[in-house]
Amino acid sequence: MENEEKKLTQEESLRIIHEMISAAKNDVKSDSFIFLLWGWLVFIASVTQFILEVMNIENGSMAWLLMPLGGIITAIHFFRQTKKEKVKTHVSEFLKYTWIAFGAAMAVIMFFHQWGASQILPIIMTLYGIGLFISGGALKFTPLILGGIFCWLCAIAAFQIEGIYQLLIIASAVFGGYIVPGYLLQMNNKK
Repeated sequence: MENEEKKLTQEESLRIIHEMISAAKNDVKSDSFIFLLWGWLVFIASVTQFILEVMNIENGSMAWLLMPLGGIITAIHFFRQTKKEKVKTHVSEFLKYTWIAFGAAMAVIMFFHQWGASQILPIIMTLYGIGLFISGGALKFTPLILGGIFCWLCAIAAFQIEGIYQLLIIASAVFGGYIVPGYLLQMNNKK
């Protein structure tokens, strides 16, 4: 059999380019939803736990039960996105595996750590920084890169502070690392 290359017409080439641009825009829109979802969930959980602990209310850590809800919403979101997806881009596949690795690392740390409680939140912020930095680089979106760096700086600060004030630092980390870049990403997509 001969290996023939099909010559594309100008219209076909433009249609393919348009489809790829549309797929990339949908990736960005999808990413903004996830950054905002997780940013707000972690922000609400950390501030709620801080307030409950300051008020000496037991079981303040119950606020973190929002995280499984976030996991369910994320799974539903990606299931729906996958069904709609006509074209997979290298960026979307790269980011998917980056955040799967992030989730696996979080699970290992959360369930098998041997450190004291004062070490967990700075380590989590360090992981946030890695995911955000890589995502920002893959999307070529500077606010996410800066958000990752901000999370690393927050992690450094949190290693220096013990107790409930780490909760305010992680709230700051997700506000600057997830929420602000998430809204900027969303606005960027509307242009």
